[in-house]
Amino acid sequence: MDIRATAIGLVCTALAAVLLNGCTTVPVTGRSQLMFYGEKSDIELGEESWKEIQKQEKRSSDAGYNQALNRIGPNLAKVAERPDYKWEFVVFDSKEPNAFCLPGGKVAVYSALFELVDNDAELATVVGHEVSHALARHGVERMSQGTLQSLGGALVTAAVGSEWDSAYQATSNLALMLPYSRTQEYEADQLGLILMAKAGYDPAAALTFWDKFRKLSQTGTVAEFLSTHPDGDKRLERLKQQLPAARQYYEKAAVKRGLGTVY
Repeated sequence: MDIRATAIGLVCTALAAVLLNGCTTVPVTGRSQLMFYGEKSDIELGEESWKEIQKQEKRSSDAGYNQALNRIGPNLAKVAERPDYKWEFVVFDSKEPNAFCLPGGKVAVYSALFELVDNDAELATVVGHEVSHALARHGVERMSQGTLQSLGGALVTAAVGSEWDSAYQATSNLALMLPYSRTQEYEADQLGLILMAKAGYDPAAALTFWDKFRKLSQTGTVAEFLSTHPDGDKRLERLKQQLPAARQYYEKAAVKRGLGTVY
């Protein structure tokens, strides 16, 4: 067996072991995470990024979009139980149907996404998903994984030479980094489903929204393997399995909003 290939395999195996035995635990799912950075630095990084993003992006002047986001956003923030977050909810003009939440509760929804939502509950699906990424510290987890990957690359270079660095990077990306991205997406789906249910929005709306999104961005098996996002059919199947548990939170919600305002 080629000793250099063996060295690469051993490094990737060691990295996988560290990733699977992380330092923190995700709420609800209980998954272990690798974290090299404290949560205070998360929020500070989010604040700085938010300042830069607002300089680059144009805020939407659409009253309906802004009212909808600021109607459902605080409801989700309340059940997120992070009073230390300085929550903000902003609609940016964009032709890309997307959204994000930075550490510290900075939530943005792009205007094009409103073309895919028919009611407050579907919008809560999107916002809940993005807020869940922040609550689970997925961005910082990715940074930590990247740091570990860079360390592994340095070890491979030192052990077998720089000519094998590209092989290591390709192997570790496919074996370690991309699957974790898909894990985080599934996790944000599950946490977001619970979050919207606790806020009083019918969790079944998550199925209708992701079904529409699936039809726009559906991928095949091979494409999913090379992608950071899960296959739409698999995503829907998992959400269907998680729906009964989410309904229990919905039944206990202080206010049942159902679908909320229909657009």
